[in-house]
Amino acid sequence: MTMRPRATGTDGKRNTAPYQWVIEGDIKGCFDHIDHHALMQRIRRRVGDHRMTRLVVQFLKAGVLTKEQFVRTTAGTPQGGVISPLLANIALSVIEDRYERWVNHQSKIRRHRKADGVKAAMYARSSDRKAGRPVFFPVRYADDFVILVSGSREVALSEKNELAKHLRAALGLELSPEKTRISALTDGFEFLGHRVRLRWDQQFGYTPRLEIPRSKTADFRHRVKKLTGRNRILLSLSRQLQDLNPILRGWGNFYRYCTNAKPVLTGLDWYVGDRLWRWMRKKYPKAGAREIARHRRVVPPRPA
Repeated sequence: MTMRPRATGTDGKRNTAPYQWVIEGDIKGCFDHIDHHALMQRIRRRVGDHRMTRLVVQFLKAGVLTKEQFVRTTAGTPQGGVISPLLANIALSVIEDRYERWVNHQSKIRRHRKADGVKAAMYARSSDRKAGRPVFFPVRYADDFVILVSGSREVALSEKNELAKHLRAALGLELSPEKTRISALTDGFEFLGHRVRLRWDQQFGYTPRLEIPRSKTADFRHRVKKLTGRNRILLSLSRQLQDLNPILRGWGNFYRYCTNAKPVLTGLDWYVGDRLWRWMRKKYPKAGAREIARHRRVVPPRPA
């Protein structure tokens, strides 16, 4: 992981974190405000086929149909389109271009270098950090991104303002001042539905942790509670399980690799079983507990 300290002290612990701050980026209406001219300029740098570029322009200018009303698109990539995520990803690559020195050397790579662009960027991060210069490392998935900052909070605040100017000039996009925050990595931040933070471990020192946010757990319990309410007692048990299983399977696979995921998933597993038990008691109010328990299949314990 990028946040994991590489060097250890004399005591064998990772006492110094490579990054201390994070800029949590949030773009206002990203898909709706991308400048078409700036986007096509970036596409034409790599695509020389004029037929293909004209087809992309036609897609951008095709417009959208909302509530039986046709709306022309003078900016942005229409959400729901087949290539909108791809075009937005191409446009937002300006973020990586700004931090090319610390991500992947493209235009600045030299012929006599034996290392590739990624290794050259790693050497640049190491040398800048040793020299006391600030280092910025972006992590992005579509329009969700964070900037890891090695330096002071003032450096992170200045870079936040410069990044806002860069996006405004390059693509006509604006950072949301309310949602774009600067946080310490020890306090943590949320990214792609996970909570990420640096935690001090008595044995190893600073250790990055990928955790399940409490808000996501509360949302999961709320969804299960709605699906096991009194208004669904007319459904069969098999139909109830068909509605629940995709949610349980998807949620479990998404968070299974988080730190301390086992006790959280175990607690949620008990909650789902309890809600199904209560739902069965409402469905069969005259049945006894033993009769209802016959519907429950005994699952053997999994090996540790």
